[in-house]
Amino acid sequence: MLRVVMTTHFEGEADAPAGDPPQTDPRARSTSLEAVLADGSDAGIERASYENHAVFTGESSFSETGTIRYDDGEGALEIVTLSDGTLGPCAEPGVLHGAAVYRITGGSGRFGHATGLVTTNFLLWPETGRFEERQAAIVFVP
Repeated sequence: MLRVVMTTHFEGEADAPAGDPPQTDPRARSTSLEAVLADGSDAGIERASYENHAVFTGESSFSETGTIRYDDGEGALEIVTLSDGTLGPCAEPGVLHGAAVYRITGGSGRFGHATGLVTTNFLLWPETGRFEERQAAIVFVP
């Protein structure tokens, strides 16, 4: 069993939610990524991107599914929120603060049959749709 621990800083954008229920498709690219194996050695992963689909389940809650791709497709993780994520007011004016936990439901390439969890903590500027996000993942690959 291979264990990969990753911390990733993403920057991205999302269109304003629309429809009934409100939905949007956030997309992002990494600005930094650290990935290490269980023994502390470098996992050799340099960049990531994702395209997700978020559905608002309440005024400040959402569910989300998507795919995180690593190193331009050398590996990918399929994710789905474990329970509703949260998005609401922030101490910084004009900014929303959100968080969610995702279950890894599968993967491809170097992450074939992967399992594990991903947590995210993010800031969203709703006027522009721009966001910054920090993800932490522990991935198990058979």
